[in-house]
Amino acid sequence: MSDVFVTPPPTTTAESALDFLYDHYGITASIEKLSSDRDLNFKVSAGKKNFVMKIANSSEDKNILQMQNNALRYISSQDESIELPIPVNSKYKKDITVMEGHNSKNYVRLLTFIEGDFLKNVKPNTIMLFSVGEFLGNLDNALIGFEHRSSSREFIWDAAQVDVLIRQLNHSRDDRSLIEYFIKTYKDNVFNHINELSKGIIHNDGNDHNIIIDQNGKIKSIIDFGDMIFTLQALEPAVCMAYIAMSQKNPFELIASLLKGYSSKKPLSDKDLQSVVYLMCLRMCVTINMSVYRRKLFPENDYISISEDSARNFLNHMRDDNISKWSKNLCEYVRS
Repeated sequence: MSDVFVTPPPTTTAESALDFLYDHYGITASIEKLSSDRDLNFKVSAGKKNFVMKIANSSEDKNILQMQNNALRYISSQDESIELPIPVNSKYKKDITVMEGHNSKNYVRLLTFIEGDFLKNVKPNTIMLFSVGEFLGNLDNALIGFEHRSSSREFIWDAAQVDVLIRQLNHSRDDRSLIEYFIKTYKDNVFNHINELSKGIIHNDGNDHNIIIDQNGKIKSIIDFGDMIFTLQALEPAVCMAYIAMSQKNPFELIASLLKGYSSKKPLSDKDLQSVVYLMCLRMCVTINMSVYRRKLFPENDYISISEDSARNFLNHMRDDNISKWSKNLCEYVRS
């Protein structure tokens, strides 16, 4: 497993972060710690301007951080309607700076702060989720033509990389049979024609903690590009659908609306559409596997396991349902 998932997050103090901001960016500010999976993030308030200071895990690859910065600028240049956090250069004209510690080195980035509320704080409905799908489709259209060598890598959060998940099944012994069931359904129904499916670089983490809406309920932005990857195009809506589905008792119409919105902007083939529910379930399998493993390493970080129980509950229900019927019905809904 990549060291970034087993290395503890940075422990930089607020005082040290403020000193670093002044020394490297010339900013005098107040800061507030934000939730994070594997990094350390602060909201930086400097007068009328707000930023996010992202102190990367000491095991993070600088190339992946550079890919994120490049992608943010590229998307903004392709579609001005998509508001994104933009990298801010230091006084030394660097968009990635280095924070030296006693026994570690951390890369630091400063990004503009996006005001708004998170999708997780709003009760979902079909109209809103259709617009979420449209937003994700527009985002992926804006990524067309973007290239970076770090986009093709072994990565556990790419649900299409089932071999990586299989190698890590020992982390989830209690859930092994459940996860193996959905790996088998994916292999039986998707893997054999994977070369016929659309591929591209995607954000890959459109969960309701990353999608931002404005005061009028309009989809405004998406943050956290750390999981972006070159993979199956259908994974983009599938990831977002996973987080919606696991939080609802009757999610079909909600996730179908999201998928229809996505496909209205970024058209998917019938085979792409048929693969989505299998990818959605695989994403939940990865969520369970990573949560079980990493909460043993970092029991104090509640953010790691925030979706574990709901993912497990959904998959247990889906195992007793007809997943192929879900696949067929989702495709028909999008085409209607």
